[in-house]
Order: sequence, then structure tokens, then C-alpha cells
Amino acid sequence: MRSQLREPPQAGEQLIFRTTDGRDVRVGRPAPGATEVPGGRVGLHIGHPADGEEGASEALTSAEARKLAAALLQQAAAAEDAPAEGAAS
Repeated sequence: MRSQLREPPQAGEQLIFRTTDGRDVRVGRPAPGATEVPGGRVGLHIGHPADGEEGASEALTSAEARKLAAALLQQAAAAEDAPAEGAAS
């Protein structure tokens, strides 16, 4: 199977998805001239859920973003290998 190549994301382009508990997660770099995230950083925004609880935002360096991505992938792999909660042993 051949993997599809994709152009790197452009500044201002964001990946947005909704978690199962209703939070919007946005990841992206600022568009030219934007002041929300300092230049050369990756913005991570975990949005407000339906219950009105506060969301969180962080501007990560590229090294920090890579460490976060590696940690998430490692934890996701471990979660897939773990027995389901409440499963009989």
C-alpha cells in the first residue's frame, strides 16, 4: 500500500477535531500578521466543552510540539494494548 504524500500545512491552517466529551481541539501555526501565537510556534487550543468549563491554550516551540506528539503516540499505543476497563481477566 502506498502512503499519500501531503504538502506541509500552511501558516494559518489548523487541524480541528472534537473529542468524545465535546471539547474542540485546534492545532496550527499563526497566519502571517496574526498575534495570537508567537512566530515559530505551534498553537494548541483545547476548547470549551458544553458544560462551560474553561478551555486551555498553549504556544509550543517546534521541539515541544514534537515531544508532545511523541508522548501522545506512545500513550495511544499503550492504551490500545491495555485490556478494556471492566473486562474479565
